[in-house]
Amino acid sequence: MCGFSQATRNICQLGSVFFFNFFSFFTLSALSQTIVESVAEEKGINRHAGYYSAFLTYLVFTFGHFVATPIVEIITPKWSIVSGLVGYAMFEAAFLWMNEYFLYFSAACAGFSGSLLWTGQFDYLAQNSQPHTLDRNSSNLWGLSQTSLIFGGAYLLILYRFQTGNEFEMPLIRLVVGSFFICTLVSIAIGLFLPQPAFKVEKYKIAYFKHLSEIVKISFDRNLMLLFFMFLYTGLELSFFSAVFPTMVSFTKSLGNTRDLNAISSIFVGIGNVSGCFALSVLGSRVREFGRKKMVLLGSILHMTCFLLTFLMFPDESPLKPTEALGYILPSPYIILVCGFLLGVGDTIFNQQCYTILSDIYDHDKRIEAFAVYRFYQSAASCVAMFYSAHALLRTHVIILSMFCVIATATFFGVRVPEKYLVNPSAEMLEVKECEQQEKLMI
Repeated sequence: MCGFSQATRNICQLGSVFFFNFFSFFTLSALSQTIVESVAEEKGINRHAGYYSAFLTYLVFTFGHFVATPIVEIITPKWSIVSGLVGYAMFEAAFLWMNEYFLYFSAACAGFSGSLLWTGQFDYLAQNSQPHTLDRNSSNLWGLSQTSLIFGGAYLLILYRFQTGNEFEMPLIRLVVGSFFICTLVSIAIGLFLPQPAFKVEKYKIAYFKHLSEIVKISFDRNLMLLFFMFLYTGLELSFFSAVFPTMVSFTKSLGNTRDLNAISSIFVGIGNVSGCFALSVLGSRVREFGRKKMVLLGSILHMTCFLLTFLMFPDESPLKPTEALGYILPSPYIILVCGFLLGVGDTIFNQQCYTILSDIYDHDKRIEAFAVYRFYQSAASCVAMFYSAHALLRTHVIILSMFCVIATATFFGVRVPEKYLVNPSAEMLEVKECEQQEKLMI
């Protein structure tokens, strides 16, 4: 029996890097505003510093893409990933002391590091994939990464069993954040041993400002202009499920033990993400036969259902402060878990279709610029969302998300997707040769 190819092993190792990174960074992001609210008075910091630090992260992340791509080309995707993880570790360390100025500074550093990390990740994925393996590899990578949300929530639940009360205090914060910091160090260690990509590609041989002009030029391509609202929507919904939704759960006191429920809801977001990834991975090339546009329509239906339920169930001021108020219907922990699951599945569908459609439409030299445009718009939308989240009521979130979801789905249907996907014969031969070599070694 043929074992895994080198490309598949590389994707699995990259997935383990992002598993430990997501376990720490995104679990902390879901708790950041709740943590800040708990110690704001004691530490003398702004009670919305969690939202503002996220705003700075995405602001720098947005403009970091103007310089990230040439840096990745110079230092290679591997070292871009490692460098990005170091910046994330600095941001996590800021929560150990809760100094407002250092929190903002480290958030800005994490933003620039993130531009290196994600550009390097996409480049490394592209250099380990061929057209016939891209859907499978991207789904496997995203699935491995998103399982961290399940483990992160389960870890918090176990940790809370040894703590009394329903609030965050500095000893508990240092225990939780310290363990996240260690996990990021583990991801850095794994990243240091990432192998060379399985498929080599030519390096860019154009000047930096020429490269920027190519990014600007390709952003006016018909397909990218139609994908504009999709890119914005992925940024808006990322901010909602990673920061606003868990904050709403924590601040709605009528739900009872909101600290545990916050962790469980994160688990169900992760289950939704992993379920979506598993389905897309199993379907593989059949996703193209089913149609990417139908997949996006499915994702929009799931998210619109979630938005309706959250609007009816949560108090209007729940994103901003702890409240005893009720929504239009009695809040139910079970419906909250369903909402988390729907958010996770929809998020996977939207992001996977953005990843793969760019690789389907553009060759490698144009693909990097197209990905930079995608991340620029996505992070810009997340940046704006994090800023207004410190002031917006729930109804504002629901109106904005619903409007962009509908527009993004409608414009996605106008994208011209290639009808035939040529498989690179050399890539197939390379995988066959690898399998033959492994079989000889086994004999």
